[in-house]
Amino acid sequence: MDSAVEVLLVEDNANDVLFMQRAWRRSQIPNPLRVVSNGAECLEYLQKSTRDTLGLILMDIDMPRMNGLECLEQIRANDDYDHLPVVMLSGSQKNHTVSQSYKIGCNSFIEKPSDYAELQQTVKLIHTYWKHNRLPIE
Repeated sequence: MDSAVEVLLVEDNANDVLFMQRAWRRSQIPNPLRVVSNGAECLEYLQKSTRDTLGLILMDIDMPRMNGLECLEQIRANDDYDHLPVVMLSGSQKNHTVSQSYKIGCNSFIEKPSDYAELQQTVKLIHTYWKHNRLPIE
């Protein structure tokens, strides 16, 4: 397993980004966590990265400019990126949002934890799950 493989967080809320970065560090996950603030920036990041650099995308749904569902559609429509696992993150689990995410092709849907301790546990679970699913995440 290669710890150089990156995880991309697509999140527009600065506080959520800080909490995720802190949970990532404190969980001692060796993979770099990169951050962009919306779906359009995610697609730009994908165009600049090499195929083997990115191992997982953690994507918020409600974002300006291009939301997570629109970005996920673009990812799944592109043969260069359609293999990338995408975990959708949302502050709520509205049934239509969850089902729409899975219809478009997300690999998982997680409601954002409401407190830091729960977020840190969720971060560890996400990492452990994808690490054991033959993805190049240390």
